[in-house]
Parts: sequence; structure tokens; C-alpha cells
Amino acid sequence: MRPARNALTAGAIIAIVAGLTITAAPAQAATPATGTRCAAGTLSVQTLETGCTATSGTVVTPDGRTFALPAPGESVMASSTSAPGTPELAEVVVANNGTAGVAVRVDDAWRGSAPAVQQERAQSAAATTQAAPAAAATTKCTSTAWEQAGYRWAKTVKWYYNESGQKSTYAKNALRKAANTWTGTISSCDRSVTSTASNGYLRLATQKPNLTDKGGCSGNNGYSVMGWGKLPTGTLGVTCVWYDGNGNAREADQRYATGFKWSSTATCSGSRFDTQAVATHEWGHLYGLGHVNTGTGQVMEPSGGYCQLESRTLGRGDMTGIASLY
Repeated sequence: MRPARNALTAGAIIAIVAGLTITAAPAQAATPATGTRCAAGTLSVQTLETGCTATSGTVVTPDGRTFALPAPGESVMASSTSAPGTPELAEVVVANNGTAGVAVRVDDAWRGSAPAVQQERAQSAAATTQAAPAAAATTKCTSTAWEQAGYRWAKTVKWYYNESGQKSTYAKNALRKAANTWTGTISSCDRSVTSTASNGYLRLATQKPNLTDKGGCSGNNGYSVMGWGKLPTGTLGVTCVWYDGNGNAREADQRYATGFKWSSTATCSGSRFDTQAVATHEWGHLYGLGHVNTGTGQVMEPSGGYCQLESRTLGRGDMTGIASLY
């Protein structure tokens, strides 16, 4: 489990997909070519390290996942949640800094064009970070742990739901409840906070979320769609969020894995995952929260257990985070 990060990473439209791993081909250092155009098509991290610039293409990570390259001045970030006992997918950011080139972050490590990496690191260093909670504060209602993802919504999140392949009968209602868990007056742990985050469910859609089977982010199109599909082994859900250089989120898509058994009822039993609980975590990513350390008892821990109904409600750190962002 990687350490919690609260640093705000601004890079323009960002897609957040939980669980990307980038492995660049090592070998010799690339010859600097800052300002030149990247060859059309697929772009490896090693290619981006030459400092070339691009307006389109696909960034490919060594594990085979792909990300549609954001337009210059925009970025894409990925975050997810995993089943117990399985590796957490690395968090990935692809930031297209225009003439400075493209920077790619895998968890806390930046790679790519040197000028772009320098810009992103400077923006992260300038961001406000939250104080780490005391070591003893590790339960749901005592830990104040929370982390910024690097963006927030300045407007209501308008979203659609694609029910194709859904694994639980009342999945749409579970997602709506999960989305609303983070909004308005939130009461939990014998305290209340107010969040101005807001969302509005529009209608069912035939359009699929802009995610790949391997947990990458495909091109954004202005529509926020939640749905179901194949994901990497052990990954329960992935959220891609696109945002601009000022940290304003523009679009968010979510995919939930069809390779597990799910439940959306008031009770849950057996080796099933509660749709509302997992979706509450993914909507936390959507609103701008990142992962916190395992053992803090918060919804934003990176892994969720079977029938974890308690994760339908926020912990103290979750509440602190959403109220701080909104």
C-alpha cells in the first residue's frame, strides 16, 4: 500500500483511473528532443522522455494498459478499488503540458518530458497537504486521514447509467445512494459536516463508460457515464476523471467489474461485494478524494471486503476531506 498523498496535482483535463501501472523500457537514456513532434500513434513512456510534443495519440504502459492522450493543457488520472488480498492498481496521471511535453505519474513517480515533469512536481509541491493523523487514530470515527486527488467540481455532476451487464438488480439505485452519500449535510460518527458537492442523475444510456478492459481511460466525450464491464483481475471498480489545469473536473466515467458477485439489497451474505459500498468509494474518487492508508477505517481505503455494508457510510476522515474540498 503506497503512502497517502494530499498534494494537489494539476495538469489540465485529468482522467482518474484507479489502477494503472506504467513500466518504461529502461535501457539507455533517450536523446533530448524537446519541441519536436512525437511520431503519430502509440507513445511509450520512453518516447515521451525525449521531450517530444503531441496533440493526439495513445499512451501505452508496459503492462498493456492504454490512455488516450489528453489535448495540450489537459490531463487524465485513474483511480480504483480492489478486492481483498489482491494488488492495488497503481494510480496514473497523464498530463499533456503542450510545448513542455507530456508527463506521466505512476503512484508517486513522475516520468516523461523533463520540463513537463518539473512543472507537475512544482504544482504538487505548491499544493496544500493535510497533516497526518496521530498513530492511534486508526478507526472509522477517530482517524482524520484523507487525501486530495488533484481536482474538484465547480458544478453539479450530471451523469448517466448504462445497465448493460449489471450484476445486481438494484444497481442504479445503489449508485445514486452512493453519489449522494458525499453531498449536503452528512452525519456520521456523532458529528455532521456540510458538503456543497452535488450530482444529478439524468437517465439510462446505451453509451458505455470511456474505460478499457485493462483499466485504462479512453477519450473523453463530455458525458459522464457509469456502467459495467471487464476489468483487471482483482479490480472491483475504476473511475476516470478528466479535469483542466485549474483543477476543475469536466467529466467522470466509472466501470464496475462483471467478474464478481454483487449485492444491492439491505442485507448481504457470502462472497459478494456490496454495490453501494464500492460505489461510495468510487464516487469519493469522482469528487476529488484519493486513497488513504489501509487500517484507517475510512471508505477511501484502497481495498474493500465482502459484504462491507459499513462502507456505505463515511468515516471521520472521509467527512473531513469532502467538507474541505466543498
